[in-house]
Amino acid sequence: MMPRVDTMYVTTQGAAGGQDPMEIARRQPKVTIIIPVRNAERTLDKTFEYLDALDYPRSLLQILIADGGSSDGTIEVVQRWQIRRNNILLVQIPNCASPGHARNEALKHVSGEFVLFTDGDCAPQPDWIHELLRPFFVDMSIGAVGGEVLTLRTDPENETESYCEQVRFLSVAGRCGVWKEGYLPIPTDMAPHEVNGGDHSPFFATANVAFRRTAIDEAGGAFWHEPTGEDVDFSLRVQRKGYQLYFNPKAVVRHMHRVSLDSYLRQWYGYGFGHPLLIEKHAADMLEVVVQVPRPVSLKLPLKTKGIVHLGAFQAMHIFLAATFLTGMWRLVSASATPSLLLSLALTGFSALVYFAPCVKLQPRRKFLTWCKIRYLTNLAFVRGAIDGWRRFGAICIEPSW
Repeated sequence: MMPRVDTMYVTTQGAAGGQDPMEIARRQPKVTIIIPVRNAERTLDKTFEYLDALDYPRSLLQILIADGGSSDGTIEVVQRWQIRRNNILLVQIPNCASPGHARNEALKHVSGEFVLFTDGDCAPQPDWIHELLRPFFVDMSIGAVGGEVLTLRTDPENETESYCEQVRFLSVAGRCGVWKEGYLPIPTDMAPHEVNGGDHSPFFATANVAFRRTAIDEAGGAFWHEPTGEDVDFSLRVQRKGYQLYFNPKAVVRHMHRVSLDSYLRQWYGYGFGHPLLIEKHAADMLEVVVQVPRPVSLKLPLKTKGIVHLGAFQAMHIFLAATFLTGMWRLVSASATPSLLLSLALTGFSALVYFAPCVKLQPRRKFLTWCKIRYLTNLAFVRGAIDGWRRFGAICIEPSW
């Protein structure tokens, strides 16, 4: 548990208890930035360049780098910056189990009233700290503020980076239907789709989020040590303690995405793997079936077996392809199977058309097949990860179609 810090701000409701919000915003508390890293040599120097350009007094800024056992030049990058700046502390964690474990070790050294999280492949914009702190000053019920995550290209020719940028990978706007500045909703019945870390789950990824130090303490003071999903779990725990989650799209972090398709697929596999655990831990006893076409419709079945099953174009494409194969085998022994074969072929083609249609908008169009490949393989990795997580943690999880 972290020691509770007396805040300089009075308890407020709405517009800062009658005080001038601009006057309150001019008060600058001490803040701590926590960055877990492992083998981040490729991007970490760029992250430090952006941290160094933050518009915030260095005397009020503590930067904690939590290294989870890097084997590349990550430590050397940190040490070079420590020579230049005296507010950087390196915390080394041998046998680190997960990013959550690394963050927990860093939390033991926090000195700020607000704790900001980002990653070693992120580039916070100059006003990032001010924009994350601003909502806290006007509503004491806010426990966490999250910002927008955009793209910072490192290689203009890299196809994986280009795809991530064009599909707005990691973008927060639109989560839970919140596109502009405002509060994320509180889950109403703890349905699987509200807690699994999907687009309708209220949470902020630790690439771009700030917490009140007191909210961290009241939520248990630590992230779980599972390999993924710790940001969703912690956001839900903060909400459960009566705090609000607030989205400010002006608090921008730019993310340096994976540059190889294999690493990008592993990232999606990891997301899927963690979702069944989130459902098992947080969801009410129900099996939720979500039909995605044309707009998501949810059917909640009150069962002791927890889980969520999505049915969209990705799933339909595979179901009808299997049907085509089976009717094709039937056609070899019976001509009466011809109508069924033609129907299954048509449905397979239609599902594929619906699924791959968004790739037409991606540029350059001469790489249409490349965009289709990335779209399909990431969706497949996501689904595979969730199925493996289902086997590991017990909650059913068939991930959505893109």
